[in-house]
Amino acid sequence: MGLKVHHLPLGDEAGPSPAPWALHGVDLERDVEKRPFGWQDDLDFGETRMAGLRSPLTMWYIEGADLKVVVDTGCDTNATSRVNAREAGEKAGFSLWTNHRDEWTVEAQLARFGVEPDDIDVVVNTCLHFDHIGNNTRFRNARFYIQARELPYGLDPPPWAQFYYPEFAYNIEEVRDRLEVLDGDRLITEGVRVVRLGGHTPGTQVVLVETDEGRVCLPGDMIPFYKNLELNWPTGAFFNLTELIEGYQWMHDNADLILPHHDWEFFERHPTGSVG
Repeated sequence: MGLKVHHLPLGDEAGPSPAPWALHGVDLERDVEKRPFGWQDDLDFGETRMAGLRSPLTMWYIEGADLKVVVDTGCDTNATSRVNAREAGEKAGFSLWTNHRDEWTVEAQLARFGVEPDDIDVVVNTCLHFDHIGNNTRFRNARFYIQARELPYGLDPPPWAQFYYPEFAYNIEEVRDRLEVLDGDRLITEGVRVVRLGGHTPGTQVVLVETDEGRVCLPGDMIPFYKNLELNWPTGAFFNLTELIEGYQWMHDNADLILPHHDWEFFERHPTGSVG
């Protein structure tokens, strides 16, 4: 098929030590060998400085299909953004470090490929956490593919539901007339398919892309870091651990290459930022 997958960073975020959401039950401050690539010993979290785990706010662009497809839309960490992710996290009890650069915008990243947000036909949100939907409204002509099981949490999250922030619900509400609400798997266009695996959240879906390097899986937060793959160790942010581990096996059985969603190490392995 020959499609290409491009990793487009939209920001840099970090959660504080011990970062248990990265690997289930692991204190990364103590367990040095299990630390993902982005660990940093000194970050400014506002009221305190401490170690933390940096990760890219990720958007993927799939090039070469009949439709122009984006997978996840990150969130805007600019100080002038409509919703301040750091403040929303703190309100929910989660300290967040963020960094913004001028080139880390939806518009600037897509422009590298001669594309504008209005050119995008399809946006797939792998889940409805704040850092996967935060720029949805920039895509004014796209249809949005989400799983039905995600919708209640994205629109009206209970306070115990990790990383669903009500301040970000507008990213679903304001595109509701262009939502494709799925109950399971769907072929988006030739060479691009979504599959609901759950586990991380009730409606987490992964994206399979046919490239010249084989079938690529974009797993969203099922696989946030390469360490999850290398150690076969589940992310610490999950709804259903059994589903999550079954999903890991499914991805190994059905994909040639799995690309973690939140790992700066991607650019060490793929310096061009592209696969395919």
